[in-house]
Amino acid sequence: MILNYLIIPNNDFLIKKKYTIIILHGLFGNKKSLYSMGIFLNKNLKYKIILLDIRNHGLSPQNNRMDYMSLSKDVLDTLNFLNIKENIIFIGHSMGGKIVMNITQFKLLNNIKTIIVLDIAPVKYQFFNKNIFFALEKIYKKKNLTRKTAFYIMKLYIKNEYIINTLLKTLINGKWEFNFSILKNEYQKILDWSVIPKWYGNIFFLKGEKSNYININYYKSIFSQFPNAKIYNIKNAGHLLHLENTKLVFNLILKICYKQYF
Repeated sequence: MILNYLIIPNNDFLIKKKYTIIILHGLFGNKKSLYSMGIFLNKNLKYKIILLDIRNHGLSPQNNRMDYMSLSKDVLDTLNFLNIKENIIFIGHSMGGKIVMNITQFKLLNNIKTIIVLDIAPVKYQFFNKNIFFALEKIYKKKNLTRKTAFYIMKLYIKNEYIINTLLKTLINGKWEFNFSILKNEYQKILDWSVIPKWYGNIFFLKGEKSNYININYYKSIFSQFPNAKIYNIKNAGHLLHLENTKLVFNLILKICYKQYF
């Protein structure tokens, strides 16, 4: 499956370095979820940035399967379509982070330079986001839904306005840019994780201090699959750490990239 994508910049003459950064969003997001990060990194690094819509999100094709092997293959198919085969940096938030971790077991892609995972661990989770599902159940099928109305309804179930505003970015002209029915049916597979072979490359985990997606109990799973992993704690931030402490997260990612290549 070829995924919908957005390339920054749209002019190759503006690219001064040979590296490509691939950015993957989390559940219910789209390629615009991490757009500001892409702009920041391109401005400071002059790398080509590619933001992808994961299947059943944004403008990408829809499919009833949401297992990580299928999601990983979508990314690889898209990179092959774009003729990107080396010097790749992956950045993934939440579900997107699981996808980029899973990609490491594909031997055909042996030129990953660095992986940066935002607030997710290579483990199987229990049911998360009950309040988000309750909220979306109430409004997903409403016709001509405005962002203002959606905000007030979701506020009844979701206290974190960062989450609400992130969801609202996918409400375009009264329609949601994700297939809620498929994502709901496949949610257990999104929570799931199969242990993968050890990957000895450069991988960095950024965890929100207020989030429990990466807690100390998961460190063993991280290091058993990624022996060279480094974990950074992002203060004053939860699961949406890139929104709640933007300056620290963006600059840390920038520092990681500089450290690797300069």
